[in-house]
Amino acid sequence: MDTATGLRLTDLPEDLLLHIMGLCNPHDLTKLSATCTLLFTLSQCNSLWKPFCQRVTNIKDIELGEFSTYKKLYTTLLHKYGSLIGLYQAKFGPFGGLTEVRYSRGRIEGLTWDPASPTDIEAPLKHNILFSLKQSTYHTKDVCLPEIDSHHGAVILGKKDTFTLLCFSPEEHAKAVWKDFEYDQELFDFLQTHGKRLRYRSEVLYDWEVKCHQQKLLCLSHCFDFSMVHQPLILPNPRDIPELMPDGSCPKQLVAPGLFKGSDNLRGIELILLKYVHEKELRAFKITGDGCVPSGEILFSHDLKHPVSLLVQEEHQFEDLFDLEYENVVREGPVSDIPMQTFRVPQNCQGDVPSDVCHARYYGQGADGGPHGVQNTPVHVVVFDPDTVGVLWLEHECLTLYKRVHQTFNQHHREGVQSVL
Repeated sequence: MDTATGLRLTDLPEDLLLHIMGLCNPHDLTKLSATCTLLFTLSQCNSLWKPFCQRVTNIKDIELGEFSTYKKLYTTLLHKYGSLIGLYQAKFGPFGGLTEVRYSRGRIEGLTWDPASPTDIEAPLKHNILFSLKQSTYHTKDVCLPEIDSHHGAVILGKKDTFTLLCFSPEEHAKAVWKDFEYDQELFDFLQTHGKRLRYRSEVLYDWEVKCHQQKLLCLSHCFDFSMVHQPLILPNPRDIPELMPDGSCPKQLVAPGLFKGSDNLRGIELILLKYVHEKELRAFKITGDGCVPSGEILFSHDLKHPVSLLVQEEHQFEDLFDLEYENVVREGPVSDIPMQTFRVPQNCQGDVPSDVCHARYYGQGADGGPHGVQNTPVHVVVFDPDTVGVLWLEHECLTLYKRVHQTFNQHHREGVQSVL
């Protein structure tokens, strides 16, 4: 009761009380509900807790799943684990992957996005549910691979929006995912038996041409403390493009940043993130790492000030590209003034050509990984179209193509989250 006016809470309309309570944050609302029976009863209303759930999940029509009220959904699950929703780069040893955490029907799920084909870069990414956090009788239940081979695991929250997935059956985990990718079971069994004596830069793995994903799945079964650390991954947006056209579009001589898939003869399909840094430099960061170039490292890069003007009309060799003077080619004008040019691969080049013309071609450096470590190697980065980038590896005499990933993912919408790349 207000002693000055003699007004009691029960004299106020419920709509007004609910409006006032709706101005509270979850912590204050919980404290307020403990003051009297009326406020406790009103504090159970879905209209008070649904906005909190919507804000965390970024979903307007949020489904409760097995939860009976929005208050239980928020206090039991979203209050602790809702901060995980977003996109991550997974890391374990040199390997890595793309993980998306989302809310779905009363659960928080971690999805791994992987190439659907070991060779076709046009194929869309496929996903498996890596883990699921759901309501149980006494606490949140953590489950690994709930749709493939359900077993126990644990999600450990870390600092700076990171989290670690602990798997309590790593060998079964690796075997289940291996089968889902339709890899050779005989090879997997052999590596399970002898793999602990092999280093992931071992020449034996190169001789066998064991793909990156096969090494990664093997790694899951017995290495790196059976845990996968996940760090936030922020996809670039149009504001990160260094030079825009008057209409706000990206010039044809540039490739807009984002996720791309590439095909490598040894590593198979790999995921990279193209991102501009220092305004004029494009870098390709590894999302799916391997024993040669670990995840998070730069695969190739180029400076926009160093285009290649090579109007080739006849057959040429890779040696001719080495003879070009890199130091003397510096362009100060706008990128949009670079003329389109004919593109022909050198003789004996390994790789298909998507077009006989390109919008721009740049000098760059690539990471050359092998059994003896990583070294820089000269490359030409070629822009064929807004969704296709080619890399000519001059020393290896091959061409690698990278295609844009068009799937959309949950992004971190909390303030203060920074990209790990």
